Amino acid sequence: MTSLTSDQFRRAMSHFATGVAVVTARGEEGEQGATISALSSVSLDPLMLLICLNRRSSTCRAIEHSGRFGVSILRQSQGAVALHFAGPAKDKQFDDYCVRQEDGLFFVCDALVQIGVEVVETLRGGTHEIFLARPVHVAMNSDSEVGPLLYYRGAFDLAS
Repeated sequence: MTSLTSDQFRRAMSHFATGVAVVTARGEEGEQGATISALSSVSLDPLMLLICLNRRSSTCRAIEHSGRFGVSILRQSQGAVALHFAGPAKDKQFDDYCVRQEDGLFFVCDALVQIGVEVVETLRGGTHEIFLARPVHVAMNSDSEVGPLLYYRGAFDLAS
């Protein structure tokens, strides 16, 4: 039996369809954002979710600095937004894509769901940080006909 390689594991995991979200936070380097598919509900009592980010990312550093972040679950038509926030930090523009709240959090405009959270605990998982966070407010899109943006086999599923 041969050892499993990271490429084989990545290909295998690409068959698990996930929703797509953008995580945003303000840190010492200013506003930061990243596209993620590693988002999960952890607990209803207490309320808790988790996200995973590469430790080298500017968004990870911003969350570590501020202790809070915004999660925007993207709608099916927001593939271009997902690609924008998946790019290099220096190329990201926020004014065209985000709405800011009075509490300093900011979210992707017209996302399916916007969740403001506070970090409860940070864990290390290989190259990534795992943030366990407590949701403090949620806003949901009122259009019940709109579906989520999905990530499957290394691409966004834009078909309904």
